[in-house]
Amino acid sequence: MALSVIGLIAIQIFWLTNVIKIEGERFERNVNDALLSVADKIDKEEVAETVFKKIEHSSKKNEPIIITGMSKNQQTKLVDSIQHIQVFVADTLKRPGINYQFKYMVGNKDSARIKLFSNDSASRGTIMIRNNFKWQRKIDSFVVKRKQLVEEVVTDIIRVNTAKKIEERITGTQLNSIISGELKNKGIDTDFYFGVFKSSRDTLVLLKDGTDVSQLKKSKTRTYLFPDEIFNAPNQLIIYFPDKNTYLLSSVSGLMALSIVLIVVISALFYKTLQMFINQKKITEIKNDLINNITHEFKTPISTISVACEALKEPDLIKESSSIDRYTSIIKEENERLRMMVETLLNTAAFDKGTLHLSKEPHDINNLVKSSAAKFEEVLKKKNGKIDLVLTNDQLLLKCDGFHLINSISNLIDNAIKYNERDPEIKIRTFLDDDGIKISISDNGIGITKEQSEKIFDTFYRVSTGNIHNVRGNGIGLSYCKKIVEAHDGTITLRSKPGEGSTFEINFPVSS
Repeated sequence: MALSVIGLIAIQIFWLTNVIKIEGERFERNVNDALLSVADKIDKEEVAETVFKKIEHSSKKNEPIIITGMSKNQQTKLVDSIQHIQVFVADTLKRPGINYQFKYMVGNKDSARIKLFSNDSASRGTIMIRNNFKWQRKIDSFVVKRKQLVEEVVTDIIRVNTAKKIEERITGTQLNSIISGELKNKGIDTDFYFGVFKSSRDTLVLLKDGTDVSQLKKSKTRTYLFPDEIFNAPNQLIIYFPDKNTYLLSSVSGLMALSIVLIVVISALFYKTLQMFINQKKITEIKNDLINNITHEFKTPISTISVACEALKEPDLIKESSSIDRYTSIIKEENERLRMMVETLLNTAAFDKGTLHLSKEPHDINNLVKSSAAKFEEVLKKKNGKIDLVLTNDQLLLKCDGFHLINSISNLIDNAIKYNERDPEIKIRTFLDDDGIKISISDNGIGITKEQSEKIFDTFYRVSTGNIHNVRGNGIGLSYCKKIVEAHDGTITLRSKPGEGSTFEINFPVSS
């Protein structure tokens, strides 16, 4: 499952990388096309400007021009003039294509008179026409004029190319406007900077304001201006985009966002599934461990009670009252031990379900501590241990559930006895300070590490050495103890060092 998830994520990342790469290639292609269009447009505009200037210069000379229609101003200029021209007259029988001499004379508002002279006697005379006729130059004359115009324009262009610097042929403002327009035509709308590299002098000119020269020189996005020139050293138009990466990412932001969301969702689901699997595995291990420990915990007192009952059946023992007292005491202790374990299990389950109800009444904390310590007198005698009670003289009244609080303190004492490789020495102190009522239980046991102390109050957690538990237990005593203390608005803390023992401190606010 992990390999499948990693493979899906890798494919998504690979796909995203390819999309960004393709978008970058498309961007470069569009920019290059735009630059070629810029160079072509600049070249054409310069040629067009030269042609227009030449035509404007020619029109100032007194030469025949092509006339379409006749206005009054044109009529005035042509009065008493004689031109060689071809006349196409509408709505007449005169055939086109004959060379005429004409004399234009103004008639009334709606018509004019043209007097025609030709070698063809049939064409002589005066024709009355309206002002919607067309004039056209003699074709041969027009062709000659066009050839002359082209020759003069080419000559002027060559003169401009060889005589003018690039800075005189185009301005930075014009260049910026043309580049901006061509980029927008290609769908590119982001900041750009440019400059023109003059190879003849190895310098940059026509730089856009704010251009970083070092970045411009590194750019590979460039094209030649006036590439068809053969008389001048080539000039390169160079351009770079400072926000190119951001622009490319924004162009695929939708797909990228969707991919990232899918990756996050897949990863989260995998993590959650894995976490559930691990937790389930832990729960299974804890359940098996709990069953084994509870079985052992129950088996020991049950076996002890069974042996004591068998002993009481012996006729010889019935005569000795001391023996009867001793065995009945053992039965009572083991029975109490069983009862406490069952109560702890049931109360922990009730806490988890939220069905445990505490019966709170005023109790003296010192009396509760004494009752808890009294349960372990016989056990401590067998292990050469002792409990040192240092109880305050102040009256420590607390509204609490005495039964559950005694069980909680008993669990702490029981742990101090079980987790001890020496003769148990337990010290229980009670005192009152500004923070509230405090109960301190210290021992000379094996102690635990800081890492273990952070988990010691977790349900079913037990301190162990490697994979083998040195002491049998069910792992719910301290969890139960913490829940009872917190149910009384109190807190419980632990201070411990391996090999030096542990100290549990319970604090109940005075207001409680």
